[in-house]
Amino acid sequence: MPSSLSKLFKAKAATMNIFSRRNCHASDLKTATAQESGTSASQAVRKQPEPFELVRPPKQLHINPIIGRPYIQHYGYAIPNEWLIRFAEKECPEVLLERGHKFYEFHAMMRGREHISTRSGFWSFDFKCCFNPKDGSVPTLWFEAHMAKYFKSGSDEIRAVQLDIVPVFTVCSELDESFKERPTQEQMDIMTEMIGYPPQWWVGCDYDY
Repeated sequence: MPSSLSKLFKAKAATMNIFSRRNCHASDLKTATAQESGTSASQAVRKQPEPFELVRPPKQLHINPIIGRPYIQHYGYAIPNEWLIRFAEKECPEVLLERGHKFYEFHAMMRGREHISTRSGFWSFDFKCCFNPKDGSVPTLWFEAHMAKYFKSGSDEIRAVQLDIVPVFTVCSELDESFKERPTQEQMDIMTEMIGYPPQWWVGCDYDY
């Protein structure tokens, strides 16, 4: 079956041919072509899958001086490296390197990520380091300690604060462009089933966007 774009090209070609033979029909053909173009465009819009419903959290009040804006929040799954390696060994062992290879763990993590994307059909993911507070709210002291460690500044007491940080398999962030490209509900269901626990919002502590 010809695509909408193919139909449009054929309609335009037909219009040009008839123009050369019968100029008296030009107006009718332009109208018909425009109507077909409008129908094709509306059909294309309707075919685009809807992203899953998600409410963005309130903006962080703490400013990350490295990027000059509030700490960015990401939505996804906390996945420690060890978990990802075990996941790859279980789900796709046939594509892994020999266990004694010096890049075995790195390669297994990459294959694990690819397997999740292949199964879910979602490839616009990222991995971000995020704060992992026990009660869900990042202590103010953690932000101070995070910057002190990065800039090697502040008191010894601040730099000695232990931060709980975890790698997060992110499907989107709160930023507009990323938020618009979030997965569909079906893709989220597949990822959640594979990973075994639901996603959540995390406060990123990476030094980039």
